[in-house]
Amino acid sequence: MNLFPISLTMDKEEIKILGMELSQINKISKIDNAFDLIKNLEKILNFYFKSTTFQNDQNILENILIIGDRKKLHLGKNIKVEGFTIINLTKGDLYISDNTLLKNFNSLEGPAYIGEDNLIDSATIRGPFISGKVCKISGEVEESIFFDYVNKHHYGFIGHSIICRWVNLGAGTTNSDLKNNYSTVKFFNGESFIDSGMQKLGCIIGEHTKTAIGTMINTGTVIGPFSNIFLDIKNKKYIKPFSWGDESNIYDIEKLIEDIKKVMIRRNEVPDENYIERVRNLYSIYSSELSS
Repeated sequence: MNLFPISLTMDKEEIKILGMELSQINKISKIDNAFDLIKNLEKILNFYFKSTTFQNDQNILENILIIGDRKKLHLGKNIKVEGFTIINLTKGDLYISDNTLLKNFNSLEGPAYIGEDNLIDSATIRGPFISGKVCKISGEVEESIFFDYVNKHHYGFIGHSIICRWVNLGAGTTNSDLKNNYSTVKFFNGESFIDSGMQKLGCIIGEHTKTAIGTMINTGTVIGPFSNIFLDIKNKKYIKPFSWGDESNIYDIEKLIEDIKKVMIRRNEVPDENYIERVRNLYSIYSSELSS
């Protein structure tokens, strides 16, 4: 199982989807690479909903229009609605976790899982979709996985993609998930480019990567962790870890660590020494590649 680039910053034991370890997910559907998580996302969600007993904290929330079977909507505690939300359950269940705020106008379509302490603000979310805890989501999202602490609090489209922890997407950041000739999409697995066999495939953005406003991302692009993207990358399918701008420069390691701490403290988190050491060790590997 090759989960590049997710596995650069998370051990396989750390990578969990809906609380399930990879070994369990692999029994639901075969996972050979990271994008197989997108290919099998609907199966994973359907297994979760069939095998989980929900104790709904609230019955019907005000300012919500439900399309489909009300029993497929599962609600945690202390959910607030400030605006109006359409929830479409005709294609699957939808769970909204504790302490989530639905703000302004939203359209949510199952199957989907919204993590704890999320802010869903003027968003269109089409399932299958999963978000981790403490995510901010606006704009258009389709068939994707957001790990914890993803910040997409602006317009723009993210589809058939995996967005790793602590990623911040600048306003208008948009990815393509379908080639103009409708052929299957190739992607970089850490060793070579392989054919996914999938016609619709977006991007993977590695941990603690940031994109500038208006960033356009090509079909099947893999962006390594700890990168700061503010130059044109439309014609690039792989951006190495620790890239600064595009791949023309390297993120200064001391500035990176300072930025990581700034980002995490805003969410009341602090990176421990083991994490910082892991960043430095990874940097020692990729800095030489970027310099060459």
